[in-house]
Amino acid sequence: MVLAYGGLRIGETLCLRRRHVDVPDGRMIVAESVAQLPGGPIIDTPKSHQRRELALPAFVVDRLRQHLAELPDDPDAILFPGRQQRTAGRPQSYNGWKYRFDRAVERAGLTDLIPHDLRATHGGWVADSHGVLVAARRLGHSNASVTTRHYARAVDGRDAEVAAFLDRARKAKDHSGGARNGHAGESEPPTGREKRS
Repeated sequence: MVLAYGGLRIGETLCLRRRHVDVPDGRMIVAESVAQLPGGPIIDTPKSHQRRELALPAFVVDRLRQHLAELPDDPDAILFPGRQQRTAGRPQSYNGWKYRFDRAVERAGLTDLIPHDLRATHGGWVADSHGVLVAARRLGHSNASVTTRHYARAVDGRDAEVAAFLDRARKAKDHSGGARNGHAGESEPPTGREKRS
């Protein structure tokens, strides 16, 4: 849920701690990330080196509230510990988490789903509904061109929705007696073919 509805990277999610969740305000702070290197896990700042705060949907906050009740009261307690890390206070390994993720995907009857698909889906939802700049901020991209390149994918059927929206807007304008656009007597938008004075 955090990957799909918060758009976090997996390394950011594995590093979340109890203190990073503000249940009353419905917010989450992304301040750390773990990278799996040959010498072992390294905890550092997120990829963009910037912490960020995210507002979460109420149903995700409700589920996190239930989850927090199962964790130690320690503010540094890892939010999603593995079995061995529950008392160790360090993030679980990506490989251990990925194994459990793959089993959950299989039990759900899904195929060809990888963890990053959840972040990509979030990026697509937000870019489509609220624009690329909002998606870039939520995803932790320092440059919106990264978001555009990787996450602002066209959603099937949206082009037809644009045409239908414009058609409804035109009909609404016709029923209201024309729109005020600052040009006296002009009821249609300029086409570019008008005589220039």
